[in-house]
Amino acid sequence: MAGQSGTRGLSTTVAADGTAVIRIRPGGLYPWNVTQVTAENKDAPAGATCSLRRNGFLVTPLVPNGDAGAGDPPVPIDPQDDLTVEWAGCTPGQLVRALIFFDQIRPGQ
Repeated sequence: MAGQSGTRGLSTTVAADGTAVIRIRPGGLYPWNVTQVTAENKDAPAGATCSLRRNGFLVTPLVPNGDAGAGDPPVPIDPQDDLTVEWAGCTPGQLVRALIFFDQIRPGQ
């Protein structure tokens, strides 16, 4: 069975401590190969940080006001895995967004 490609956009608001976390999990039974994650906080102050993590391990640092993590190898995530985009040092109340590009992995693929 062939898998499907897709995108998912998520957003949240920066908390009072200047941090924000967007959690990315496959919706459904099948795992994903994540091929790109874009992160955006267009008003990120100087000194803010952003990173992409899988189960707490750093995948790649990202520029907090706008960046894309992409390229080989894709990041595999199962329904129980946590892929997160994490910002720190931001202004409370700011909107942060992430756009995820993925291929769904079906049995026999």
